[in-house]
Amino acid sequence: MLYLKEFRDGRGMMYLYFPGVNRRTPYKRSGLFVLMDDVSRAHVEQVMAELDLETLCRDEEIVLAFPVPGEGGWQGEACEDFARFYDGITKADDEPLPTNAIGIPTFEAMTSTWHPMNDVRYVIGLGSGADFALRLCAEKPEWFAGVWTVGGRLPESTVPAAPMPAWLSGADSATAQAFCRANEADTVKGNVHLCKRNPVQRVILEDLPADADAVRQVWRRLFRTSRRVNTCVHGDLTNRLEDARKLFECYVEDDRLDGRNHTWFVSVPASLKEGEKAPLVVFFHGGSDNPAEAAEMCRLHELGEEEGFITVYPWGSNRCSWNSSMEPDQEDDVAYSAALIRYMLRHYPVDAQRVYLSGFSNGAGQAQSVALCHPELVTAIFPIDANWPGIRGKYMELEWQDVIPFRLGMERKAEMDYRIPVWYTYGSREPSYPVRRDSTQQHQYDYWKMYNHVTIRPTPARDEEGDPCGVAGDIQETLRPSTTYPDHLYEINRFLDDRGENLYNYVVMHDKGHEVAEQDARLGWQYVRKYRRLPDGTLLRSED
Repeated sequence: MLYLKEFRDGRGMMYLYFPGVNRRTPYKRSGLFVLMDDVSRAHVEQVMAELDLETLCRDEEIVLAFPVPGEGGWQGEACEDFARFYDGITKADDEPLPTNAIGIPTFEAMTSTWHPMNDVRYVIGLGSGADFALRLCAEKPEWFAGVWTVGGRLPESTVPAAPMPAWLSGADSATAQAFCRANEADTVKGNVHLCKRNPVQRVILEDLPADADAVRQVWRRLFRTSRRVNTCVHGDLTNRLEDARKLFECYVEDDRLDGRNHTWFVSVPASLKEGEKAPLVVFFHGGSDNPAEAAEMCRLHELGEEEGFITVYPWGSNRCSWNSSMEPDQEDDVAYSAALIRYMLRHYPVDAQRVYLSGFSNGAGQAQSVALCHPELVTAIFPIDANWPGIRGKYMELEWQDVIPFRLGMERKAEMDYRIPVWYTYGSREPSYPVRRDSTQQHQYDYWKMYNHVTIRPTPARDEEGDPCGVAGDIQETLRPSTTYPDHLYEINRFLDDRGENLYNYVVMHDKGHEVAEQDARLGWQYVRKYRRLPDGTLLRSED
């Protein structure tokens, strides 16, 4: 069904097409904008039929948008004003999403949207829409992971601010050269100009008619292979995964864990030999995300192929988020996670001494909660970007006893002095950086230092000078571990416990926003893989 969305403040309208009837699925959805001159309903329906867009959207899980330009047409539009369209494609109405006490959309709000991810949004430009699409992708590259234009010209005064995968049909030579320079193209293969260091940065110079076959070809060769991640100001470009249905063993709405329906994806490395035991890594998705989105973010299953571990991507019980704070009136996701680990131990060749947890955002909080409540099952954790506990981006006084997982963790610790190695990664463009007293980060790292017998030193107050990470580590290192993204810089703060063991690490990736960077999971794995949880609950650390 085609919806006409009208913005409440009179800022315009756009037509939207949503794939299928289910707003929430365990697979990943993209967003596709089509910019053209005539955006009447009749013409939109004609274009959808001619380009067979309904089939494409259904097959590829795409939310489709036809923005209506203002009175001056696309030539009169300002690129920054396109934000109303960009932000508005998740639902047909223009009512603001209600938020909860910590400032994120409520469960009801998140499940009311179709949720196309920001890293996989693309734009097609036809007619004067081609001119605007080129200018939009040059000035706001962080919004898109690819552009196809039929015709179109980039103004001479406009220089693309960042790399942008582009398929240019009929563009003039100056426009083609500008996008080749932006993509740092140093290699030519036929009509494809690409960057050898990062082949996702590419320009395809091939004339195509605006028909259904062309759209399928552009989708398959350009859009479906590129995504833009929030690891620098304008975002870095990387490749996309294959369809999750082909990559993983997908348990969808399966009741074998505890009699209730749950969904999780499993990846077993092909190199695993019969009779051999393998480590297990469980990665928990972020709030409003799902298993396929989590897999594409962290790529732990690819690392598992290299390193020989089994990867699991579970979906929260409510098909949206994790009850990481363990609120008693919500789903018991900690019990579900523990049941999943026990299931993997029974039915897969998992080494029970080597079970590791990771997760992003809300899932990073979930990884911590599961480890605290079930340290007998978990060896070590490497969570990423948990703006928890407290209020995201704000300050509040908080006692650890008031955080349910923290309290339960100390109760388990009273039974036995468990120690849990932690490698925690945060981004310098996250809301609680620089880290100051009473921020989410201070509450979190002081607790883990207490848990692991690390000396707690005071974090500077908001009006005090001090280390941007809050408290400098006993050992500090800097790394640039990526060859694809040589600007990625990690500051590692290693903290030592009362025995001189490094059991807590606070790691900042500079210039990263709320995102999983290429090396985040790999660095975490390289740290946690050295630890085993022995049957008596103690840790064993190897030198490798």
